[in-house]
Amino acid sequence: MPSEQEAANALPSEFDVAGLRKAFSNPVEAFHALDQNGDGRVTKEDLQLLLERFGVKGVAAKLLAKVIFKKLDADKSGTLEPSDLTHAEGILTSLLKMKKQ
Repeated sequence: MPSEQEAANALPSEFDVAGLRKAFSNPVEAFHALDQNGDGRVTKEDLQLLLERFGVKGVAAKLLAKVIFKKLDADKSGTLEPSDLTHAEGILTSLLKMKKQ
């Protein structure tokens, strides 16, 4: 499992922080944006696809998705619920602060 610092370092300099924060500002809307196929489940792969849409590519997107997903999946079910997404903005902010240090 990659560390939080590795995930922070993987964030590209041109990362669209404002856009991703906006995407996660409403957990229900974020859930629907992540659930691309409408199956009612959000997986690490769904999160990775969202990160790629916001400029994180390849291995960096996969690494970030793993770290962020693990922090969000409160019940360790392997899928995210809308309520799991309430902490997404704080997790992103924390990773961005790590990157700047």
